[in-house]
Amino acid sequence: MRAKDARIIREQETIALLESDAPGGILQRALAPAGWELESWQLGAVHHRPGAGVTGVYSIDVRPAGDACGAQRRSSPVPGPAPLPVPTHACITSCVIQQGADAVAVVHRRGAGALSVWVHPFDPLLPGLPLALDPERSTPFAFGPGLEPGDTLLELRSYRPLRRAVVLARNGDERRYLKVLRRQGAASLAERHRMLRAAGVPAPVLAGEPMQDVVAMHPAPGTPLAELLMRDGATDVDPAALVHVLTSLPPAVLALPVRPPWAARVRDYGEGAVAALPSEAARIRRLAAAIDDAVRSSDAGPLVPTHGDFYEGNILITDGAVSGLLDVDALGPGRFVDDLACFLGHVAVLPGLHAGYAHVPQALLRFLRAFDEQVDPAALRSRAAAVSLTLVAGARSRTGGDDGAAEALSRLAVAEQFLTEARAVAGRRRS
Repeated sequence: MRAKDARIIREQETIALLESDAPGGILQRALAPAGWELESWQLGAVHHRPGAGVTGVYSIDVRPAGDACGAQRRSSPVPGPAPLPVPTHACITSCVIQQGADAVAVVHRRGAGALSVWVHPFDPLLPGLPLALDPERSTPFAFGPGLEPGDTLLELRSYRPLRRAVVLARNGDERRYLKVLRRQGAASLAERHRMLRAAGVPAPVLAGEPMQDVVAMHPAPGTPLAELLMRDGATDVDPAALVHVLTSLPPAVLALPVRPPWAARVRDYGEGAVAALPSEAARIRRLAAAIDDAVRSSDAGPLVPTHGDFYEGNILITDGAVSGLLDVDALGPGRFVDDLACFLGHVAVLPGLHAGYAHVPQALLRFLRAFDEQVDPAALRSRAAAVSLTLVAGARSRTGGDDGAAEALSRLAVAEQFLTEARAVAGRRRS
């Protein structure tokens, strides 16, 4: 058996384990050394990164060990300046974690790889997450001196275990977004924001210097494009506005590290889709191979400055123009067509996400026609197909059950439709 095939099987087995009844015992073994007894737990989401591993996020209810009445907890052996609050979430991962990481329990399994477990917010690869979720420490960092920590409300807006998190901090009328990154990641992200701001690109304004790999930012102005798409298909947004902000990225972006586009790993992401929809394995693998072939046979265009994760959730609009460009972590050299395809691939799956996106099919055609004038249409569609396929696994892990399977299948159908269109365009060109 090839190493890649063995890895795929291991990851599929891990997903099945994390979605089974087994995590209860694993979580209890990890909580016991900290003095907690698990009363109940529930799977929240499964994050699968093909080739990197699988992580499950669980909500948990606990009580101090040996205290059936739920008395006040005793002090925890987990390092910290004060007794820690009662844990409400925990994570189990098959990803490789450096041995000796603080607050991580390793559970060995007979005949299988070890699993690492931690209690939120002590993510071993996001050392700044406890800071971002602590009002006492995050208030002066995010807002400066003079505001009371007791007035700060913190909301975890997004969390990708072992990768990044975003926390919304509110204090009175003031708001800040705290982005938590891996070690050594904050300085480079801050530099990207400064680079874009200096070039007139509307990235969020920094609220200060990074601390413990956390970047504090002022909110960018505008309405999320996703909201406008739901409202009326974003009829007041000219596709040229999106083209403009991308072509405004400064030449200095070309000096940043190159990150491969989503389409470059479409076969690997296909295996993530297989794990989410095992009954469609043959269909998905045929599709991934066909998309890969179409991508490789089309004209990607020259290397230019690119955003790297350009989709409706990262775009804010004011009076039809882009007034906020978010999540610039992946900023770097790339192909213009991949930014446009990333946008189309995400927008196309929105109707399967929520019935409120009824205007999206018409909007999609409008953006697609405009983008066809900027890049090779076959390349645009084949890469949009790749992006939509990468989103299949996320639909199943986000929703779960029959609803998750239905959403995943709808995304699979979107990828197939984009590929059909890419082939049709290429065929007309040859005839």
